[in-house]
Amino acid sequence: MIWIFIAFFLLLVVAAIILLPLFRPATPATPDASVDHKLLALYTKRDQLYQAIREAKFDLDTGKLSPEDYDRQVTRLKRQAASVLKAIDKREASMVSPEWDEQIEAQVKSARGGRSMVRPAVVTSAVAATAGRARYCPQCGARMEADDRFCPACGARVS
Repeated sequence: MIWIFIAFFLLLVVAAIILLPLFRPATPATPDASVDHKLLALYTKRDQLYQAIREAKFDLDTGKLSPEDYDRQVTRLKRQAASVLKAIDKREASMVSPEWDEQIEAQVKSARGGRSMVRPAVVTSAVAATAGRARYCPQCGARMEADDRFCPACGARVS
């Protein structure tokens, strides 16, 4: 008899745990201020155009579209997709600030141990002065650029 009460009690606990989320009041989703809704709409339009191009190809393969109709339709869809991609690039470029570029460059420089990959004008002019002379790998004889430290053909280190 006690086992029936225990089973009934466990059944009530499990039912309460399962049904509890259904009786809680719904919390409204707060809009995220950092989301660019125009950019999201452009991404959605791009995905729709890509899907339409795939469907046109499927319709051509199944015989629903003639090759002429397919060419006309896909050409129009590709033009639309290109304009949407240009709008996405323009929108994304307007979102990037010069401060971010400077922060990224500073982080890259610190990750490299303080060394900058931008060559000073003295080094660049020295490389330009030797650019007229051809260098060759001592291992395989392949032609090399003046600033190469390794042979592009065999990978041998060049002093």
